[in-house]
Amino acid sequence: MTLAVGTALQNGTYVIDAWVAEDAVGPVYLAMDVSKGQWIQLRILGSRSPATLPDVSQRQVFYRYLDQVNSLKQAAFPARLGGFEEEGVCYQTLASPPGTPLDRLVTEANSLAPRSSMAIVQRLTEAFEALHPLGWAGLRLTPDQVWYEPQEQTITFTGFDLPPSTPVIPQPIDKNVSPEESALVRGLTHLLYFLLTGQRAEATNAPLTVEVRRRHPELPTVVNTALALGSPRPLNGATPTLQEPTPTVTLAEWKALLPPPEQLPATPAPSAVSSAAPQRFTGPPTRVVFGQSDPGAQPQTKVDYPAQVNTLVSSTQRQNRSLPMLALVVTGLMATISGLGFGFYARLQPASSASQERLNPNQSFPPLPDWNGDDLLQPWADAPARRDRPDYSNTPPPGSAPVPDFTPNPQEPAAPPPAVPQPEIVPEPIPEPVEDWETPVPTQPEPIPEFEPIFPSDPAPLPVEPAPAPQPLPAPVLVEPVPTEEAAPAPLAPAPLAPPAPTPSSS
Repeated sequence: MTLAVGTALQNGTYVIDAWVAEDAVGPVYLAMDVSKGQWIQLRILGSRSPATLPDVSQRQVFYRYLDQVNSLKQAAFPARLGGFEEEGVCYQTLASPPGTPLDRLVTEANSLAPRSSMAIVQRLTEAFEALHPLGWAGLRLTPDQVWYEPQEQTITFTGFDLPPSTPVIPQPIDKNVSPEESALVRGLTHLLYFLLTGQRAEATNAPLTVEVRRRHPELPTVVNTALALGSPRPLNGATPTLQEPTPTVTLAEWKALLPPPEQLPATPAPSAVSSAAPQRFTGPPTRVVFGQSDPGAQPQTKVDYPAQVNTLVSSTQRQNRSLPMLALVVTGLMATISGLGFGFYARLQPASSASQERLNPNQSFPPLPDWNGDDLLQPWADAPARRDRPDYSNTPPPGSAPVPDFTPNPQEPAAPPPAVPQPEIVPEPIPEPVEDWETPVPTQPEPIPEFEPIFPSDPAPLPVEPAPAPQPLPAPVLVEPVPTEEAAPAPLAPAPLAPPAPTPSSS
């Protein structure tokens, strides 16, 4: 199940702000307790195996158990432990523990010192002894459930989980040891092995004392006894099974086997470093490790260097990582400064200049002859753009000094070159070719027609009708003068008829 940022639970009492991690118990979120204005961690219980969740009555008993643990005021347990259910999902609340989980802090190359490891295990053992009256059911003792602050050296255990409905813990041989106590002793043993070696005890089939003794040969022999009793292994080379033997010692008995801090060294375990390191050291032995997968492979040599080598190598790696970042920062600063300098230089240079000269901002321009400089706002009719422009020709204004004449004096022409008589060359006429335009063309014989044409080639001339004789023009009509008002009009006389025109002959 995944909760979105901003999800409100318990009627807005808790608001999800961010996802933190996914540990052995379930997903953990960072939430805000609105009622108190404090950050808390909110965990979802039973998300890994919902089928093994207990019933409602057992879950209510577990929530009351968290309240009782909270009332113990144990420094190794987180404050504000509690639980609630909403929409069928079980939630657990706890205050944000200081420090870092051990699974992120301890690695195989960076394990804790024996004294610090033993102090963490002893504090957890004391905290679990104080929890004995309330019971140990449902505890998850894994490295991700233990938070450690190296500066303050504080320990916080957060592995409170719902107990399964059907326990799968095997019954111990000794009837005086309960299954919960046997699981707790085994968890403490595995945690001690993880702190001393940086390896998980579940990932090895060899006895735990082998790797611990190889890394810490100066440890007391009682540590071997505590590791062997806390996590017994099959003897005589037997094949390990899932149902391994359980510890037969109680929590108090196992705690008594732990050596006091005065008998433990304070330096961490030496870690394996590649033999190709540039530093040379004398003294540490070399060991040959054969590959398990390929028996015929070449052995690889590993050198165990002291703790000072690890510190030197880690500091060198940090310096190597910081050098590229410093080079990038310096390069960026130099590029910025050079860009600003070039920009200012280009800005202060004129647009077109034959020589290097700065731009003079106090330039003067010739004013107009009829412009009063005191009056800047003028009517539109008197605007400078509408006035008559002055004459900017080459003619100097009246009353000015005469312009000197720079016209050079004309030079006398040079003497002509001497005349050299040249022989007169008369070109000969070129005869023009005469073209014969009347080139005889051989006559082609006329082809014999295959059939007689319908129309003859020489038709008979058609009869031509003679042109008609010209007709005589009609006689002109005489127009009499118009009589005046004084004289009486003369009587109109009939006009003589014109003779008929002759009829043309047909012959």
